[in-house]
Amino acid sequence: MKMEFIVFMPVCLILLLVLNPSVYLFKDRFLHAQLAQDNSNISQLQRLGTTNIIDPPDDISIILSNHNNSSLDDQFDEQFIILGNNLGTRQNLAISNPDYGLSDPIPTLMTGEKFIIDSSTDADIVYSTANVKLVPVTSPFPPPNTEIEDVDPETDILLGNPINLGNYTGNVGSFVIPHTVSSGYYLLYVYFHYPTYNLTAVYNTVVQLKGSLGAKP
Repeated sequence: MKMEFIVFMPVCLILLLVLNPSVYLFKDRFLHAQLAQDNSNISQLQRLGTTNIIDPPDDISIILSNHNNSSLDDQFDEQFIILGNNLGTRQNLAISNPDYGLSDPIPTLMTGEKFIIDSSTDADIVYSTANVKLVPVTSPFPPPNTEIEDVDPETDILLGNPINLGNYTGNVGSFVIPHTVSSGYYLLYVYFHYPTYNLTAVYNTVVQLKGSLGAKP
């Protein structure tokens, strides 16, 4: 009986490995992933002093509802990271993105037109709210002998007073171009607020307003 048990146990183990190896492979992969994550956390603490990493939205899109729901992907680019909660005060510090650039082609919208901004993200730390503003370009655009991608809004063009279009939470916000704005070029800004970390990520893209959808409803 003892001999039969000794022979039976290895056979059972072999059959178990043959019939269901995924259990052991899954456990091994899980342990490997957990170890890699632990090592990554330790490395981040050593190099950065924190494991709280903010990854602002990427591939922000404009969906134009009056153009057969056409979508302009990755239209916005991050221009600044603002440190501080009080926008417009001297307590803030704006850090510019050296790789920032406006995008071409330029979307065309009309006054009264509805549009959607999609800033879906799977980041661990998500913005609390997003604020959208429309800022008129009051100088020739693009500047003479300058490609759109090379325009620096802070030095190459003149900008008027911002027009607040509203706020949104979550991944998607819906807005309307006011009937009161004039035709021309504008910078469309999106401010992603992270109040817990005293931080705001500022994105923008250039748009052209041309024509109107008609009188206000």
